[in-house]
Amino acid sequence: MRRFSLLTCAVVFLSACGHKTVQVKAPQPAPVVSKDLEGLASYYAEPYHGRRTASGEIFDSYRGLTAAHRTLPFNTLVRVTNKTNGREVDVRINDRGPWVEGRVIDLSVRAAREIGLVRAGVVPVKLKVLRQQALKTPTPSPAPGPAFAVQVGSFESQRAAEDLKRRLEAKYTSVTIQTFTADKPLYRVRIGHEASLQAAERLAAQLRKQDLKGFVVRAD
Repeated sequence: MRRFSLLTCAVVFLSACGHKTVQVKAPQPAPVVSKDLEGLASYYAEPYHGRRTASGEIFDSYRGLTAAHRTLPFNTLVRVTNKTNGREVDVRINDRGPWVEGRVIDLSVRAAREIGLVRAGVVPVKLKVLRQQALKTPTPSPAPGPAFAVQVGSFESQRAAEDLKRRLEAKYTSVTIQTFTADKPLYRVRIGHEASLQAAERLAAQLRKQDLKGFVVRAD
């Protein structure tokens, strides 16, 4: 009888464990990371006004508080501070750029006016990431993370871009050409397809040691 009672208690205990509710925390989105938080800012309008940005939106340079950044995810909200006068503006990332070494962000004309940038053309700025817009609909499985590359050349001539690509392929893997179409097509030569910003920055440092200048871009 005692063995039966012990067996009964064990069954009840296991049943209680089987019905125990376990709360699992939902995974949190990865934080926005960018080391290029200070540098030069410029602005852009014609001939890009009215054209589609890299995110697919129509670019409205004169009414939109938007900007282009090479690596921050689209819809990231960024505060841009003009270091020469302290004026600030909050902009939303909806495009890729700038493609000039040393510059960290390209603003719409409206955003540039807010911080007194239009007359100067280029000013030193500080960037502060305010938030990254959450996904509107849940996905059944995690989306693949962003990829990064090092841009080493930009040409109006497709032949020139292909010539550089062939020369680079003798030493490097994952050499690609991305075509960007505005008034005239631009052919951008890139090396690598790195899973993290840090890995792409290490690749850029290695390339600089081999006298190959370039800068990290988001490959989307």
